[in-house]
Amino acid sequence: MDHGFLAIETHRDKPELVRFYLSDVSPEPDPGATRHRLRYVARFNDRDAALMHTHELIKRRLLDPDGHMYRVSLARAIAAVESLELKHQRVYLDPALDNGETEKIAEWANRFVRLKQFKTRLFDTFGYVAIGLLLFNLFVLSLA
Repeated sequence: MDHGFLAIETHRDKPELVRFYLSDVSPEPDPGATRHRLRYVARFNDRDAALMHTHELIKRRLLDPDGHMYRVSLARAIAAVESLELKHQRVYLDPALDNGETEKIAEWANRFVRLKQFKTRLFDTFGYVAIGLLLFNLFVLSLA
């Protein structure tokens, strides 16, 4: 379990592609960068778990598994990180994002949270049904 930072950057020529990367130190935005632009940074107590859980949310958009490159909107990528239940702290959010983008981030984050809640309720329900079937089998069928 390594403390560290999960960062998201975009490419100037390909804004629909985002790249996630891990770092021991907080990445700083480089105003002179011509190709890659830092868009988001969050500090996690377990950076590898953060990357794994983020990948689980947007895995169908993966383009390059070695480079952690995804074809996904920036808002959706940031929301995937923000919606994680792991303890984290936002360190940097690109100030060039307008209100529309920050609203999209909040919408996607809410969508990811609702999806997780739905899956949890679904598996809890399956568990209760399974326990009910076991009890039914124990009490009704074993007496016959």
